[in-house]
Amino acid sequence: MSAKGIYYHFLRKDRAAKGLPIIVPQPPGLRAFGIRSKRKEQYVVKLFKPIESSTGGNWNVYQLKIGEINQTFSNYMKTERLYNACFISGWDPYENPNGDIPNAINHQRLKDHLTVESLIHVEAKSTGVDHVGFYDGERPCFVIFNISKEKADEIADCFYQNTYVRVPNPMGYLKLEIRQPVQKTYSDWKSQWVESFHGMAHEAARRLSLDSATEIMSAPESEELHWLLPELRDVNKPWPMVTPTGDQKGAGTEWDRLSKLHKAANWEINCDLTPIDSGSRCEPVDD
Repeated sequence: MSAKGIYYHFLRKDRAAKGLPIIVPQPPGLRAFGIRSKRKEQYVVKLFKPIESSTGGNWNVYQLKIGEINQTFSNYMKTERLYNACFISGWDPYENPNGDIPNAINHQRLKDHLTVESLIHVEAKSTGVDHVGFYDGERPCFVIFNISKEKADEIADCFYQNTYVRVPNPMGYLKLEIRQPVQKTYSDWKSQWVESFHGMAHEAARRLSLDSATEIMSAPESEELHWLLPELRDVNKPWPMVTPTGDQKGAGTEWDRLSKLHKAANWEINCDLTPIDSGSRCEPVDD
């Protein structure tokens, strides 16, 4: 065993004896099912009600899902004149250049970095985290407002995060940003995945290349048939006014819904911003 290997062996042994989590760096990139697990995560953030933000009044708790528009969060952003946002964590980096750093230290380093950069940020958490570790399905993170995508990418890369979540505009749509190439799935994994389908879907999945299969396996499970059998979509069919969880949806067709989601996901607001006070409001910088 190398000197470095011996060091890490005894360091991890000491941390295990103290009941502390042992962080094993992961290689850059994610597998298809790993991305699918990421898409199932939800984000929880507690923010002052806009009308009472200056008086320290009541709070609103926002529960956000990746790939969906959250109207209440959108209303908050519009009221507070926030142009975009992103959720970034310092936990579980795919690389630890300074050794086996505990997640709590990485979290504090990210917090200090955001403070030094004078970025508007609030502590949040992601839930539904699929991780075989020492914490129960939750991961601390920060929501950062009025930040360009280039700056968000830079922070995610600086803290060795394969993914982060971006809200590109005040429409309140959460978009998963992937910072490393998606690794091609194994033939055996594709075969097991293909066997979960029947009939036309089975045949369509069987014909896919490994690259195409990887792409669909990275999508939410509920969308598999949508992408496997596009010829069966009826874009003129009216869609439900209410989701299974009771959330209201606007009137229209499937085509209307896809157009709205496409706009919410791809309309990016990147402004040069400067804080005008210690609160959350910002104004564009005059030329």
